[in-house]
Amino acid sequence: MVHIMSEQRLDGIERSIGTLSLKVDDIAKVITALARIEEKHVAVAARLDNNDSRLNKHSVSIDELKMDVASNTNKTATGEWFIRLLIASAVGIAAYMIRS
Repeated sequence: MVHIMSEQRLDGIERSIGTLSLKVDDIAKVITALARIEEKHVAVAARLDNNDSRLNKHSVSIDELKMDVASNTNKTATGEWFIRLLIASAVGIAAYMIRS
């Protein structure tokens, strides 16, 4: 009778060990999946950092171009008024010469 009870206990222990083994295998699969997710997360974070630095560089470049455009606009406006003054002077001189 003792022999039967010890066999039943051993069978129960073996089933428990088998169940634990399956659970450990499932945990290993989950840990592997988490490691892959973490690798993807690190790769995405690196790409985002790279994009941020490129965007910042382009932003600085755009700001510099805005300053150049503003400077050119002022120079163009000054040149435009100078040309208008020359045309008005030429018309005035031509009108004066025609009158004389």
